[in-house]
Amino acid sequence: MRYVSRDQLLSALRQLAAFRDRTPRQGVKHVLGFLALRWRNVNADRMTRFEERDDFAFFDEFMKVDDGNWAYFDPIALMRRRPGHPHSNVATARKGTFFRTWHAATSDVDDSGAETWRLEPDHLSILRRKALTKSGRFHRVPAAALGAFLFRGRAFPDTVTIDDVAREVRIAFNLSESEYRELFEESTHPSGPFADLPLTTRQVRDVITDSGVATEVPEAPAVFQELSIGAEDEILRLVRALISQDEYAGVIFVGPPGTSKSWYAVQVALALADGEPTRIRKVQFHPSYQYEQFVEGFVPNDDGTGFELRDGLMLQAIQDAEADRSSTYVVLIDELSRSDPGRVFGELLTYMEPSRRDEEVLLASGTKTAIPPNIVFLGTMNSRDKSVLEIDDAFERRMAKIDFPPSPSILVELLRGNGAPDDLVQRMAAFFGWVQSRYPLGHTLFRRVKDAEGLKRLWDTQLRYLFEKQFKYEPTAVAEIRSKFSEITGVSVS
Repeated sequence: MRYVSRDQLLSALRQLAAFRDRTPRQGVKHVLGFLALRWRNVNADRMTRFEERDDFAFFDEFMKVDDGNWAYFDPIALMRRRPGHPHSNVATARKGTFFRTWHAATSDVDDSGAETWRLEPDHLSILRRKALTKSGRFHRVPAAALGAFLFRGRAFPDTVTIDDVAREVRIAFNLSESEYRELFEESTHPSGPFADLPLTTRQVRDVITDSGVATEVPEAPAVFQELSIGAEDEILRLVRALISQDEYAGVIFVGPPGTSKSWYAVQVALALADGEPTRIRKVQFHPSYQYEQFVEGFVPNDDGTGFELRDGLMLQAIQDAEADRSSTYVVLIDELSRSDPGRVFGELLTYMEPSRRDEEVLLASGTKTAIPPNIVFLGTMNSRDKSVLEIDDAFERRMAKIDFPPSPSILVELLRGNGAPDDLVQRMAAFFGWVQSRYPLGHTLFRRVKDAEGLKRLWDTQLRYLFEKQFKYEPTAVAEIRSKFSEITGVSVS
């Protein structure tokens, strides 16, 4: 029997790195998600069960290289993955991008509660455009290079050739002839002879290190959603224009609660950072948040004998961005108005200005720093928060604002996605439109409503308290809203 050798695996990883550089870095990752579906015979003919455990089984079978902190190696992203990766990243990516954004597949739940999937008839053309085409040029996946990694421990007959390893990709993942022909190529051959013995796990890890292709930044815990907006997204395009053309330091998303501000802020941050969460620094402001936490401050040392000066989130972001000036770094501030930005930024407030970037500033501690031009600031702000009125004028002048109003169309999309009956959707949309002139109500407040019973629970546990708080001294206004709610939605509430 013959096995993939060290030289072949080393060559394969470098070929995969060259391939990845020619393709969209975020899009090409979905090749593995597609192979996982086909591995379990998910196709375009029928709904087939595919659940979270199938993701884990797929990664355990083909990508596991360790039992420690970095259990998997992703040969497409060329990144060491955490043990929880199949759940936190791959499954989320499939649902967020492959299904909802690309519409390359359909997902549902069967009568037993199991998740089921079906590929859309045009899934191949979608993968070609979204995952394998960059700057107008299409590149197929090198089957032999990918197979050399995926089948690194598999025994092959003594007569094996590198083309056999390539064709094993088609066999192992149940690919049709058209799927294999459309997405893969066999002309790229890893160099070197086959080996008499399989590589050990330790040897595989050493090859990954020696190849020099693995990202030096380990995968961050999954704290962001998968990037699911495209370059043509209107909000993203506006943000880019405000930063690059109008030279704002950043952008604040402003709107009432429940209008998708925080979700969009993360999406835009990911897009600006090329989908790399490691280039995003996220913080939530609150009344007790201080300069000492954001910029620098003295904190107790580890042995409890005194205090030491420690860099805050902003100085850490400056250091990272300075070391990688060709990439965009994002400081994402949620609930911006819950603290005083002028106090939290301190001296750095002036140097947020694009015209003042790279200008040295002396902090109170004597530390010298400068904000590099590749840092972008994003923030979210609740327009109903009374503290909005107290935001520092100098800070606001440096930041553009984008309004996030309640959206009837998103409301309808959420309700229909939940399977709510059409007549209830129409009635809820009518109430939603009526109530906006009295109280701007965010669409995501309704994101879990599936039926009339769920709508009544939402009133009893959320909506009534919002209205009673807003109209504390206007009981007739609350009574009018309550009456209209019952009249328009057909759901009786007290």
